[in-house]
Amino acid sequence: MRKQAFAVRRFLQSSAVVVAASLTACETASATGFFINQQSVKGLARVDAGNSAAADDLGTIFFNPAGLIQLFETAGRAWEPTDFRVSVGSHLIVPRSKQQNTGSTAASPGTLGAFAPYTGGDTRNPTDPTPVPNFYIAKKLANGRAAVGFAANVPFGLKTESHPAWYGRYDAIEASLRTWNLSVVGAYKIDSNLSIGGGINAQYARTTLTSAIPDPLDPGGPTAATDGRIATVGHDWTPGFNIGVMYNLRADGKTRIGAHYRSGMKHDIKGESAITGLTGPLAAFNGIVGARADLHLPAIATIGIYHEVNPRLVLLGELEWYDWSKFNEVRIIFEDGRPEGVRSTNYRDAYGVAVGAEYRMWSELTVRGGVHYDTTPTRDGFRDTTVPDAERLWLGLGGTYRWTKHFSTDFAFNHVFFRDTDIALTRTFFDGTPLATATRINGSVKSVVNTFSIDFRLAF
Repeated sequence: MRKQAFAVRRFLQSSAVVVAASLTACETASATGFFINQQSVKGLARVDAGNSAAADDLGTIFFNPAGLIQLFETAGRAWEPTDFRVSVGSHLIVPRSKQQNTGSTAASPGTLGAFAPYTGGDTRNPTDPTPVPNFYIAKKLANGRAAVGFAANVPFGLKTESHPAWYGRYDAIEASLRTWNLSVVGAYKIDSNLSIGGGINAQYARTTLTSAIPDPLDPGGPTAATDGRIATVGHDWTPGFNIGVMYNLRADGKTRIGAHYRSGMKHDIKGESAITGLTGPLAAFNGIVGARADLHLPAIATIGIYHEVNPRLVLLGELEWYDWSKFNEVRIIFEDGRPEGVRSTNYRDAYGVAVGAEYRMWSELTVRGGVHYDTTPTRDGFRDTTVPDAERLWLGLGGTYRWTKHFSTDFAFNHVFFRDTDIALTRTFFDGTPLATATRINGSVKSVVNTFSIDFRLAF
């Protein structure tokens, strides 16, 4: 019994490491890693081009709060009052993907230590269409040189769920991460060309994961019918900040640059893992294990340019950097004091570049579009089934229709092409014991993401 208890303790340690790492995971969003860039309908239509410098909607609260000054100043036209603004938007993200088993194997006492194929089906479209809301409100202050704003966003997340018998079940059956970010920002005009802005963030993260536990004694190797399960829920609040600057290269403000930095965030995810379905001599260890793990979300730095060619045509560009290398491992700490578990994720920094344009068809209608390329933070050998991320190219189209001088609607469509990629991942259980089991999860991934967006803006 002592050997069994030792084996199960080691198993719980290695399984919880998988849980902690996968708590950060989600089905691929349109931006790099699991960042959700859908924070502005105008910005999405031009695929982020000029987000740091455009300052043409309240999404600047998220992408560069220094733009609030420019927003209110350039809005001083008869059809757009300037003192107070509200924007409510929603983005329907529709991921489409297929993960296909390309020869997953397992080695356990039941296979006499040799790797043998285990059964497991493919998964298609494991993420349902997901709405992502944005809310912004801003006010120009009486002195005319300052403005304040508030935002509610969902900057990281989405969800994936597959059949309990699919081939990647030892990585995850169901995984989700959702963050809610509340921001209060301010902006100040230093002189006729230079504005600065910044604010504080309070972010809530909630994570869930369910994954399978292979039965090491199953003759011929593990099967879905004999698997156990481990299901985990965790959550945390944490603070952060962002700062930005905007500079007019021309006195009329028709050419400007903007730069923005959003701090990384470290969530101390605390929760419980419920273990069920273990049978035979392992059944005594079904129950609940308390644990915690750190979740490092990346800092993001951007620089953008806005150039008004003529009263109808605007050109925009953006460079982006994501500090994903901070997410290089997951370390789990157990409430009962057992040794920490560590698993490398080996993320690297990611980069993006976008170009876009806008054209005013007539006074009520403006159309826009853009193209964007992103690298991926994932590496071969570490990429998992919940974030099967890859380099991507995305295209955007959209427009704005002004119904009255007080009310307008933005709309956008975005399509993301992901490079086909592979998963070659090893998960181990019962390490260092007679029950030691390893699964080699091998698959191919094809993905695209579509986003349909709309917002309503009120100015008065």
